[in-house]
Amino acid sequence: MVAIPCLWKDEGANGTDDHGRMLAAGHGARLWGRAMIRTLAAGTSRQTLGMLSVAAGVSIFSLQDAIVKGMSASFPVHEIVFVRSLVAFPLLLFATVAEARGWPAFRRLGLHFLRGLLMYVAFTAYYLAIAHLQIAETVALFFVAPLLVAALSPPVLGERVTPRSWIAIAIGGAGMLVILRPGLEAPDPALFLPLFAALAYALSVLCGRRLGQSQSGAAMALSATVVYVLASGAMAIALAGKPPPAGADASIKFLLSPWVWAGARDLGLMAACGAISAAAFFFLGQGYRMAEANRAAPFEYASLPWSILWGYLFFGNLPDLPTLLGALVIVYGGIYALRLEGGAWPRKAALVILSDEDKP
Repeated sequence: MVAIPCLWKDEGANGTDDHGRMLAAGHGARLWGRAMIRTLAAGTSRQTLGMLSVAAGVSIFSLQDAIVKGMSASFPVHEIVFVRSLVAFPLLLFATVAEARGWPAFRRLGLHFLRGLLMYVAFTAYYLAIAHLQIAETVALFFVAPLLVAALSPPVLGERVTPRSWIAIAIGGAGMLVILRPGLEAPDPALFLPLFAALAYALSVLCGRRLGQSQSGAAMALSATVVYVLASGAMAIALAGKPPPAGADASIKFLLSPWVWAGARDLGLMAACGAISAAAFFFLGQGYRMAEANRAAPFEYASLPWSILWGYLFFGNLPDLPTLLGALVIVYGGIYALRLEGGAWPRKAALVILSDEDKP
């Protein structure tokens, strides 16, 4: 066996000093490397947690879709939204105060109101579609929302979107056309309700991303819930004593029906929607606050398998082949957008510069 000499043994004072300096330098390099790794890991986990939060939010919301569809023939949409928002408000208020460790400072109230109003319009249109269409069919068309977020995030937020994302938008549009089947048969007008909802929702997401630079996810969910209460209450007052026309479509009846006093069971279901929406709003708000909008948006596709499952279990329906194919094409478009150039994540997007009023 060959003896390997100890390089640092018996080297004298200079050798010992050099050894100490090199050890110190090596230790400093390791500390710097660990700090860099922690910094990169923190940034990565923030993006990852944001994307997973969005997936959790839409998965929770899928339960509400089944409840709302089951109640759509008996109660108006504004009554369901009003009751569920009243239930959600104290839950979100508690989450907001706990997260802020006190009453949070709401900044840019106008943007809060705009975001809440856009979300109210989006989900009202979405619920009206669910009253008439299958859940999976509605969800499939609503899936263009993440692609609209990706398309609108560069001009609105200054986030960089790769060429793959623009290709994905075209793919998503093709999937939408497969579901609508233009030219083959007259499209049901209700099919355009989830598309309108998707546009309003995409705009609300961009507002949330802008607000997220200075506001917590709980605070954004709380402000949206307040707008929901005000808007649905105003709609109930405006439509009081005005029954829908005879022979109206299910969506029209769901929109225009007068307020109906709910029994204990139905009131419990509306309250369950409040708890569901509180949890879902919180996860969605946190998700788009932590992750870049064009990265988090494709994870909204997690709601597709749930929508198919609930539609089959509770209503005995399954999407037809064109609807399923179109949904898969749209989902592929979103996944394709997520696969970035060379298999790597894009560079950090250029964020909109905070003005003085936005600074925490």
